Amino acid sequence: MTGKLEGKVAIITGASAGIGEATAIALASVGATVVLAARRGDRIQALAERIEASGGKALPIVTDVTDETQVNNLVAKANAELGRVDILINNAGIALLGTIEAGNSSEDV
Repeated sequence: MTGKLEGKVAIITGASAGIGEATAIALASVGATVVLAARRGDRIQALAERIEASGGKALPIVTDVTDETQVNNLVAKANAELGRVDILINNAGIALLGTIEAGNSSEDV
């Protein structure tokens, strides 16, 4: 795949489903090499295979973004294998049920 992001490397957290998965496919379709980060290794591996089957480039790295050591490892592996990181799509999230007004930023997830 070639396009306006040819030669760029993008890390996408939460890439195993939903918006993260769609973003990875979209960025790969315009030439970016995508680093797929999520906890579900089987899902990001399958996504990497789909992207590569379509002519794109993808590197799946199992990462839990709530663990700083794993996040540091993600960036180190991306740099080691791809030489750079140009774009970060920090999409990983959790679902805390309740109203925003009642939200507790110290809530353990």
